[in-house]
Amino acid sequence: MRLHRSVTRRTVDWLGLAALILLFVARPAQAHGGGVPQLINAEAGPYWVSVWTQPNPIRVGDFHVTVAISEAPKPGASTREAGDLVLDATVLVQAQPVSQVGETLIAHATRDNAVNKLFYEADLTLPADGQWQVDIQVNGAAGAGNAAFEIEALPPSAFNTLVGFGWPLWAFLGLVLLVAGWWFQMSRYRKGEVAHA
Repeated sequence: MRLHRSVTRRTVDWLGLAALILLFVARPAQAHGGGVPQLINAEAGPYWVSVWTQPNPIRVGDFHVTVAISEAPKPGASTREAGDLVLDATVLVQAQPVSQVGETLIAHATRDNAVNKLFYEADLTLPADGQWQVDIQVNGAAGAGNAAFEIEALPPSAFNTLVGFGWPLWAFLGLVLLVAGWWFQMSRYRKGEVAHA
């Protein structure tokens, strides 16, 4: 009886660990907020703009941009101190290939789906590898401004391709993993029963 409880407990622990691994592996591209800093307090007209990107490294496929906007320092203030955060601006993110002809990708960055409501967030899908110029255009009560930076998009990895298949693939792999774990534990339990017979 004690052996059966031990096997059941190990099975539950193993299945729980498998579920946690699947949860973290299947969702990397959906994480929002933060990332690699691309601009920190860059001047954009009457504003200061800070930008973070995900994933790291950037690859062909999903590309997430997080933007923070503040007022530029007031006259006489330290140039290291930004003004108040700007939470009512219109923010446009544009990405264009640098060395090749291609369409300009455009997305509105909003606070609606942001994890931190002090930030603006947008998602783009990069169709090709290479150098990309990303422009952040801000329009608000104080006026308009823009800031830009360049990124390098690497070719897609095999892992990104698998993630791109979405939940059906991960559900199938999860089911295979769970069945294999259950079969392994039950075979060990049966061997234990035979040994004790």
